[in-house]
Amino acid sequence: MTQVRKCLFFTLLGLALLFPHVAFAQESESDVSSGKALYDSFQCWQCHGYEGQGGRSGPRIAQTAYPYSVFAIFVRYTNLMPAYSPDVLSDAQLRDIYEFVRSIPAPPALEEISKLDFE
Repeated sequence: MTQVRKCLFFTLLGLALLFPHVAFAQESESDVSSGKALYDSFQCWQCHGYEGQGGRSGPRIAQTAYPYSVFAIFVRYTNLMPAYSPDVLSDAQLRDIYEFVRSIPAPPALEEISKLDFE
């Protein structure tokens, strides 16, 4: 990553962390279902799993605590995964994928899973 891109990345990350309320819009049910369809069609599941739980190639992304602006930085300017430019994945499509990922409920605690209780 070039010095300019690193500087831009950390500047945007800092701004997103300072102003998270700007990035948290209320998702609609259509955004979530559209985001699920896009998540499937862009094959995000191959690395991140069908429910964003992570896998061998990609980290857990659900339930994300990142504001949209940080999520977008990871998708657009990463060298950890293929970066999706706005020419490939529009901002509206990325927002819908984000709303889908945010809508996935957190997994239960291990203590709450009865099949894991061997006592």
